[in-house]
Amino acid sequence: MTSRGPRHRRFAPVLGIAALVLTAGCQDGSDASGADPSDPSSSSPSSPTSSVAVPEPTESVPTFEVAENKTIKVPGASMHPLATYKHLTDYGIVQGWNDGQSAVTFAPEVNRAPSLDAMARSWIRRNGGPKVQVRQDDAIAGGKYSAWHVLDTTSDPVQEKHTFGILFLDSAWLIEITIYEDGTPEPLTDEEAEGVIASLLGTFKTDLD
Repeated sequence: MTSRGPRHRRFAPVLGIAALVLTAGCQDGSDASGADPSDPSSSSPSSPTSSVAVPEPTESVPTFEVAENKTIKVPGASMHPLATYKHLTDYGIVQGWNDGQSAVTFAPEVNRAPSLDAMARSWIRRNGGPKVQVRQDDAIAGGKYSAWHVLDTTSDPVQEKHTFGILFLDSAWLIEITIYEDGTPEPLTDEEAEGVIASLLGTFKTDLD
């Protein structure tokens, strides 16, 4: 890859991830019921349709190879790291992996929220409020699970931190994906960053899958 200058931090409502992960499919417990229109953190697009489209790589948003022989396992769910990732953190229920350009942290969330929006509002309130944790368009994890998406506007200036929350039946999970602005051997482009996020989210599955 050719070298490139530093990327601007993205705070737009959608990051282009829709090209790969906003495909479709709501699961039980992930509807928008109970949302409070007056709460800025509760605004989100309408739920995706029930059909599932298989995302295809594009020239502008590449996919990244995942390590099918390695599993990031937490209670109730699992996902795969990128092929370039190394195991960084192991606190039992909290697992972290990274390479020189990005990182993922995967953990269960103790949450009794009645809906995906309620879960997002609760998490945002506990982590600085809607001016700090800015709600983005919802995404899809594992091809079929609705996930709220929040961008941290106050994290380290050399890191861009995205948090995705998934609610299914009586369980909930958090996937935090960090893009290193000063990544090595070189920073990811915006399109590559979107590809990393899409590739990681696509590997999510519950123990019932």
